[in-house]
Amino acid sequence: MEGDIDSVSQLIKVLENSQASEFTKISERLKLSAADFSEYASWSKNCYTRNCISRNEHYELLLLCWDANQDTPIHCHNGEECWVYNLQGSFEEIRFVLKGQSETELIETSRASMKPDEISYMHDNMGFHSLHNRSTHRGMTLHLYMNPIDSCRIFDEEEGVFIRKEMSYDTVAETVDS
Repeated sequence: MEGDIDSVSQLIKVLENSQASEFTKISERLKLSAADFSEYASWSKNCYTRNCISRNEHYELLLLCWDANQDTPIHCHNGEECWVYNLQGSFEEIRFVLKGQSETELIETSRASMKPDEISYMHDNMGFHSLHNRSTHRGMTLHLYMNPIDSCRIFDEEEGVFIRKEMSYDTVAETVDS
């Protein structure tokens, strides 16, 4: 592999010419800043936003934009691998596993802080996770999925059960394949 990846266009080009087995090495080469993603960013006071930067049959690259103290529900990745690169903000990742054979009882297994330029990796065989912007300011995270994820299971805390959720985007870049 070559040197650092320091632009969005370079990242997309590398992803389009790589195999999924190279995604970990690619994520380790990232040297990107939040400013690089300003044209893809959108914000909501109600919930973090999912902004699709690039997608084809082999990968999906999303920019998540978070207002202060926003978080995801506990969720899986529908069997796909996921790399999260923190561009801006102070995030906490909380991981869970199911208790025994239960489909409703979760056990917290770890908590980890993520500072800018740090990467987290997740796969369903590791359990479930949630992400939290612990900052009092906006945050941005870049998510790379091996193969696109059109639905996943999220934990409905009010009902105490997992439900299937269809995924959608708040914005889609013009470069995205349909």
